[in-house]
Amino acid sequence: MWGGAMIYLRAALAGTAVHTLRGKWCPQAYADLMKSSGARWSSLVPTQVVDLVSLGLRAPSTAGCIIVGGGALDTETGRKARTLGWPVVQSYGMTEAGSQLATALPGDSFHTDRLSLLPHWEAQTDKGGLLRFQGKGKLFGRLLTQSHGGFLLERVAPQEWWSTRDLVRLEGRLLTFLRRADRLVKVLGELVDPDAVQDVLRRSVPEAVVEAVPHPRAGMELVACGPSAAPLKQACREWNASAPGPQRIRAVMETPIPLTVMGKLDRNRLRSQLSDHPEKLKGIY
Repeated sequence: MWGGAMIYLRAALAGTAVHTLRGKWCPQAYADLMKSSGARWSSLVPTQVVDLVSLGLRAPSTAGCIIVGGGALDTETGRKARTLGWPVVQSYGMTEAGSQLATALPGDSFHTDRLSLLPHWEAQTDKGGLLRFQGKGKLFGRLLTQSHGGFLLERVAPQEWWSTRDLVRLEGRLLTFLRRADRLVKVLGELVDPDAVQDVLRRSVPEAVVEAVPHPRAGMELVACGPSAAPLKQACREWNASAPGPQRIRAVMETPIPLTVMGKLDRNRLRSQLSDHPEKLKGIY
């Protein structure tokens, strides 16, 4: 796993130790390890921060900075984490950059916009607003799977700018992630951003995930997933009361949110659950 390997590489370059949490993710075990080890730096994904906040676990005084990646942490949860002593900061990055492109500063109040570009990166947007970046940390190639099962190394020239599918806003060296261009779906002929709807729901249900599923008449429709149906339905009703028709949530599925081994949302597994078990979709009203 690239992300896991980079932790050890960065620690070796910095001359610091790595404290490893063994086994499956456990919020209490993580909090205990942070306290017993005296670790100052750590990284988490949003779902892990949600777990810490939900259990009301307090951070040890030695915690210096918790970098949140793999997705945006909703502002309310981030602020609650801060009150519990967890010094969380939002970051933005990707595998092609080896790690982070931009990060909020620890001394600022928690926020997810206007993240500071790291000094070794240059960034710009194309005519459509998609991010392009260049720098020493950029990938130099990628392995492509061939039809016969072998691999082919496709090299990326050092001077080549890398183009992403992320829509961003750049203000000098401050970056605000807006949305993934390939996440837009058509509902009743109109483009809808499921992530924008998801961000609203997460203000009251931090675990909420919004996905689009095929619909015979509308083309696609939005559904909300989460581990508890009752608060999810209430959040959806409040959203639907003022949302335009195509952006309304049509159903919910009560289910544990599937995660990858790195703790990130596993969208492929979630989509499989939605397509394989349509009987679990329940109407909002």
